[in-house]
Amino acid sequence: MNSEDEELRLSRLYQYNLLDTPEDDTFDRITRLVSALLDVPIALITLVDRDRQWFKSKQGLGISETPRSQSFCAHTMIGQGPMVVQDASLDARFVDNPLVTGHPGIRFYAGIPLRAADGTPLGALCAIDSSPREIDSRQLKLLADLANLTMEQFELRLLATLDGLTGAMRRSSFLATAARDMVPALQRGSPLSCLMIDADNFKNLNDQFGHAVGDEALVAIAKAIRDQLRRGDSLGRMGGEEFCVFLPGTELSGAISVAERMRMAIADISLQTGTGDVGVTASIGAAVMLSTDSGPSDLIQRADVALYDAKNSGRNRVAA
Repeated sequence: MNSEDEELRLSRLYQYNLLDTPEDDTFDRITRLVSALLDVPIALITLVDRDRQWFKSKQGLGISETPRSQSFCAHTMIGQGPMVVQDASLDARFVDNPLVTGHPGIRFYAGIPLRAADGTPLGALCAIDSSPREIDSRQLKLLADLANLTMEQFELRLLATLDGLTGAMRRSSFLATAARDMVPALQRGSPLSCLMIDADNFKNLNDQFGHAVGDEALVAIAKAIRDQLRRGDSLGRMGGEEFCVFLPGTELSGAISVAERMRMAIADISLQTGTGDVGVTASIGAAVMLSTDSGPSDLIQRADVALYDAKNSGRNRVAA
């Protein structure tokens, strides 16, 4: 997996907002089932982060994470199907792995990839034993069924982080994702830009045509924005008719070009009302991350200032 694909993978992983979250019996029931059905002492739901694997649920293991370099699940994650290691001490990939030579003394491993609905690899559900062994097809199918159940629960939790009307991330989820996007950008000195997008005269639209038309406008605006985004970009609804976009790897000039395409797409929206078709426009503010930014709020605030400049300059325009 090249570095660009890995950044996109991490961005998708972070959208789920599962890393470093409290224990959850929904997932603990799954790993308990894995342990019982396969008769193994260790069962894990693993999410593979940039430099670590973190266990959303664990049975038989007293730690919450290990370095990614030691992760069996990182191998499983990028495979096309189950990964089974009957004796890790005889496998060239793992013979020198500290989890094999030391605690917990892994010998047997069976893992099923955990993939998002779009196919993005997130981690794995795995069964581990300290003795070499085999796994039969029935057990492997049960493990795959439980991996599917795990992903169903992940997707349900993702839906809970999304705005029910527009499908954009809710404010809190978006800010958490934005904060994670900023970390590698600041560390590597790579660009990251932010757009603040606000529908023009939205209160008048609601007052004149009703909230149903207003809701239709918000759905259409969110779609127009999303159509201009790449995989790895993030969209959040900050409240009311205001949206925010984070564009990793994008300089200010590129962000302005994206914003202009969004502005034109929004201006093309036509809403049907009882008195005829009605259009909608939006103003957009753009800003690029600075090395002195301590978090998303710094960048968002500058984009917000630019947004107000766009509003004060006549609306339906982009400012930076």
